[in-house]
Amino acid sequence: MNDSIKTIASWTVLLLMIIQFIPLRRINPPVHSDLQAPSAIKNSLKKGCYDCHSNETTWPALAYIAPASWLISGSVNSGRNVLNFSLWNNNKIEETGRLKRKIISVLSNGRNHQNLYYSLKPEKALSTKESLAVVSWLDSSY
Repeated sequence: MNDSIKTIASWTVLLLMIIQFIPLRRINPPVHSDLQAPSAIKNSLKKGCYDCHSNETTWPALAYIAPASWLISGSVNSGRNVLNFSLWNNNKIEETGRLKRKIISVLSNGRNHQNLYYSLKPEKALSTKESLAVVSWLDSSY
């Protein structure tokens, strides 16, 4: 191996080691006003949505290894900013209605909006039956 390749490899390894010390906010704040739903609906939402859309995130081991940790932390933080089931009852009525319509839209289209997450964790994807049950419950709870 020539010296320039060794130098590049050495600097790359050093950089990868250094970036591990960049702090990230991988915290789960307290749950203030969680969504009240029947247990089957709640279990479906916890299975497929709560890792990114609640304060009850189960942080995978990869969430502690940079640079993957940056992607995971950023996805969770942006997901919580858009929709956070742990703060559901803090929403105004208009906001709750808008969030319900958005959830119905995502589930009705049969697509997972975070394809990378669901490809890495296929067991987290909601079945058609679970999606239909959640949509039906949201429709009836307007």
